[in-house]
Amino acid sequence: MKIFNIKFFILSFIFAFQLLNYTPAVEDNSQNETKLVSLISFDQVLKQAKEHSYDLKIADFEILISKQGIRSARSEYFPKLGIGAGTEYTKNYRDTKDTQVMAIGENFVNPYTRYQSILGINLSYNIFDFGVRGNSLKMAKEDVLLKELEEKEKLQDLNLNLVDTYAKLLVTSRQIEINNQILALQQKNLEYKTRLFKAKEISKTEFNDAVVKVSVTQNKINELKSIFAESLNWLSFYTGEQYNPESVTVAEIKKNNFDVSAFNDYTQSITWQIHEKQIKKKEFELRATKKANYPKVTGYTRYYMYGTDPISYNDSFRDFGPSNFTVGGSINMPVFDGFKNNSDVKRVSLELQQLHVERDKAIAQLMTRLATMRTNLMYLNEQIEENNKVIAELTAKEKSVHRLVSKKVASPIEENETKVELLEQKIELEKNQITAIAITKGIEFLTEN
Repeated sequence: MKIFNIKFFILSFIFAFQLLNYTPAVEDNSQNETKLVSLISFDQVLKQAKEHSYDLKIADFEILISKQGIRSARSEYFPKLGIGAGTEYTKNYRDTKDTQVMAIGENFVNPYTRYQSILGINLSYNIFDFGVRGNSLKMAKEDVLLKELEEKEKLQDLNLNLVDTYAKLLVTSRQIEINNQILALQQKNLEYKTRLFKAKEISKTEFNDAVVKVSVTQNKINELKSIFAESLNWLSFYTGEQYNPESVTVAEIKKNNFDVSAFNDYTQSITWQIHEKQIKKKEFELRATKKANYPKVTGYTRYYMYGTDPISYNDSFRDFGPSNFTVGGSINMPVFDGFKNNSDVKRVSLELQQLHVERDKAIAQLMTRLATMRTNLMYLNEQIEENNKVIAELTAKEKSVHRLVSKKVASPIEENETKVELLEQKIELEKNQITAIAITKGIEFLTEN
C-alpha cells in the first residue's frame, strides 16, 4: 500500500510539473494575413485584372441572362398546354320549376340548386403569325451577340484604364527615384554652403537658396509618394491584390513593334460592331412591331370532364365523367386598337434612326481619339530626341566639370549642380518614354477586334 502511494505521489508530481511548463500551441496566422506584392509587371497585373474584374463578371452574367431570352423566344414555337379545374355550389332561392336562365352581362344566373365540378385540358398552337415570333427569336439571338461584343468592349476599357494607371505608377516611381538622387546632391551642396556661410565666404541669399532647393525637392517627393500610393490603390481595385507603397517595385512596360498607323478601317473596330448589332436588333424589332396587328392563326383542342349533383357534394364527384371534346382553329386580328400599334411602329422607327446617328458619333469619337493619340505620340518621339540631345550635352558638361573639380579649378558645388541638371532632364526623358509606350499600348488595345 505504501509503495502504491509513493508511485502515485511521483506520477502526480511529474504531471503537475508538466502542467506548469505547458505552453499552448499558438496558431500561426501568418498564412491568413494579406500577402503584399513587392514586384509588379504590366503583363502580371493585366492577367490579374482580367480574372478579378467586376465589369467582366457582370458581363458574363449579362450574356447568360440574354441567352435565356433565346429560350423564351423559342417557347413560342411550342404548343401551349393548360389544365383548369373548378368546383362550386349554387343555391337558388326561386321556384325550381322556373327554368329560365337570366344573363347579366357575360355571366349567366344558374336556375338550379346544385354542386358541380369541372376539369378541362386545353392545348393550343400558334400556326401562323406572319413572322412575329421569328423576328422575336432573331432579336434575342442578336442580343446575345451584342452582349458578347459589349464584354469585349469592357475588356478593352479595362486594358486602357490599366495601361494608364500602370504608366502613371511607373512615371511616378521613376520621378521619386531620381528626385531622391537630386535631393542627396542638393543636401551635399547645402552642407558645403553652410560651411561657406559660416566662414562668411558666401552671402545669406546663396545659403537661403540652397535651403529652399532642398525643401522644394523634399515637398515634391512627398507629393509624388502621395500620387504613387493613390495609383496603387486604383491598381488594387483592378487586380484585387494589396501593395505596400514603401516597398513595391514597378517593372518597365515591354515595348513591342506595333504599327500605330496600320489601323484605318473603322468597320473592324468593336465600337462599329456593337452599334451595327444594336441597329440589326432594332430592325428585327421594327419588323415584328409592324406585323403585330396582322391575323394570327391558332389551332386548339379541349377536353372537359364534368360532374354535378343537386344534393351532395361528394355525389357530384361520383357523377364526374367525360363531358366533351373539341378540336378547332381560329383567326384573330385586331381591327382597331386606338392607334397603339401605329404609335409603336413610329417609336421604333425613330429609335432606329437615332441608333444610326449614335453609331456615326461613336465612330467619329473613336477616329478622333486615335488621331489625337497618334499626334501626341509623334510629338513625344520628337521630345524624346531632344531630351537625348540635351542629356548628351549635359553628360559632356558633367565630365568637363568633374575634370575641373579634380584640378581644383571648379568647386564640388558646381559639379553637383550639373548633375542635378542632368537628372532633371532624365526625369523628362523617362516620363516621355513611358508615356509614348503607354500610348502605343493604348492604340493597340483600342484597335483590337
